[in-house]
Amino acid sequence: MSSECAAPQTRDSPRKGLSFLDEFLTIWIFVAMGVGLGLGYVFPELADVLDSVKVFNVSLPIAVGLLVMMYPPLAKVHYDELGKLRGAKKMLSTSLILNWAIGPVLMFCLA
Repeated sequence: MSSECAAPQTRDSPRKGLSFLDEFLTIWIFVAMGVGLGLGYVFPELADVLDSVKVFNVSLPIAVGLLVMMYPPLAKVHYDELGKLRGAKKMLSTSLILNWAIGPVLMFCLA
């Protein structure tokens, strides 16, 4: 019986497939936190202004910020491919109307 050892498989580094933004995401989060703390320190009245914009006891700036932050990765938006949409205006407009106008109304009625 001959025992032959298989050659180790070479794998590409997981970081190789990440974009610059994704690779340093932790740093960007800490930078954003620092900017927020800095703005609160420099402009103490900013908290009252942001807190005054509420809809049904929900802070509108926080809701919009969360939507802008969370929706693209969940929907797998590829910003580098948005230029391709210029030629598909009918498909894009139909999709936007169905997803942002008809869909929410239909779900509200069904609920």
